[in-house]
Amino acid sequence: MAENEFTISSDAVRLIREQGYEPRRTMDGKIAEWRALYTGTDPFFEVPYVNASGARRKRRRNSLKPARRVCRELASLILTDDTEVSVEKPLANEWLGGLLARSNFWPTGQRVVESCAALGTAAWALSFDVRDDEVRRILMPRYDARMVLPLTFDSQGVYECAFVTRVTDAGKDAEQVQLMTMDVETGTYHVRTWLLRDGKPLDPESCGIIADFDTRSRFKPFGIFTTGNENVHDDLSPFGASIFADAEDEIKAVDIAWDAFIQEITLTGVRLFVDDELISTGEDGGRVVPTGVAEDMFYRKVEGKEAKNYIETFSPNIRTEPLLAALNASLAEMGDACGFGQNYFTLDKPGGMKTAKEVMADSSQLMRTVRKHENALRGGIQDVVGALLDNHRIHLGAEIEEDFGAVSVMFDDSVITDTQSEKETMMAEIAAGVVPKWMYLVEFYGKSEDEARALLPEATFDPGY
Repeated sequence: MAENEFTISSDAVRLIREQGYEPRRTMDGKIAEWRALYTGTDPFFEVPYVNASGARRKRRRNSLKPARRVCRELASLILTDDTEVSVEKPLANEWLGGLLARSNFWPTGQRVVESCAALGTAAWALSFDVRDDEVRRILMPRYDARMVLPLTFDSQGVYECAFVTRVTDAGKDAEQVQLMTMDVETGTYHVRTWLLRDGKPLDPESCGIIADFDTRSRFKPFGIFTTGNENVHDDLSPFGASIFADAEDEIKAVDIAWDAFIQEITLTGVRLFVDDELISTGEDGGRVVPTGVAEDMFYRKVEGKEAKNYIETFSPNIRTEPLLAALNASLAEMGDACGFGQNYFTLDKPGGMKTAKEVMADSSQLMRTVRKHENALRGGIQDVVGALLDNHRIHLGAEIEEDFGAVSVMFDDSVITDTQSEKETMMAEIAAGVVPKWMYLVEFYGKSEDEARALLPEATFDPGY
């Protein structure tokens, strides 16, 4: 475990139970296992050995950090600046576009997706900055799977949830427990907050925290994100599975091969064997063997001696080809097990980076994987964006429609699909009269059919023929 790593205390769990909920913690073991691989704190990364004196030691395994790499790659493929989020009503849609443009929505969203990919589950929730009984700001903290405790859920989603994290007050750490639940009397979501230090409750009001905040909104103030992988570790669980849940051995194989490669380079460096006549004698009578960087190494000259090999060089061959082949095989298996295909992570790809057309032709598996995870993540984005809109309207006076309609999320797949070719194909089909023009706006701009038909007089389609 990393130093000062966060874990939910038994006191926090007891507090939640006192509120009438039984938090589900059956995935704690697997989440800890995945996080250890993701952060490089698994015992696998400590390699035992015996030194020349017979003492037992441990060294740090050389690592490419493959678990982090696959999670980071998936996040960068799924959520980009070109991802489009919109709603049906025009005022709300215009306001939402401005919010996303001026906020840190997409970079934070990528970190949420990366965390979700690593641990199977992540969350994005609203936090209300209230001063003088008025909401001044609405923030969006993120939580990884260790901090999320679903309370009410079914196969369709999570409806009430607890979030446990660490906060600092006056330089001292405290554990914050927040329950975001529906109040049956008001029909709105409430955010109830407790602070614990050393297992003892603190007064939230004295720390500037409202103990029970009524959002006055019917939208749940959080979004739960899970991967598209089936969770085979816990039946009917609200938690997802890591994208490398089925690739733990392959990930370890990558680092075993990489460690062997680095060790080969380290241990097969040039060695000099020096004749005793070239070695000086120190004041204490001991031999002084010169060591250091190559430019600083020198030996005294022995005069009056016949020519002989006073210095012999030992330079063994480095087994780069078989080691790189082993590394490439491990990378290919890891990519395949994680859904990227066997060619995504391999080294020495001829011709450098591939074009979108080459990727599309070469890695249909990657396309299917990304689409699968996009479909799983879409609901979390819709939930948190809907809550953002409604709570900005209620608390910050955003001039948007009360019934702003459904939230639409269109991911930018141009990295893995040839979007330009798809557009050209539809242009040709429109020119040939195979499909109506309004379908172009629906397909590539996320418009509804009614919006597309209404905008059609303003839309110009030039297929370029």
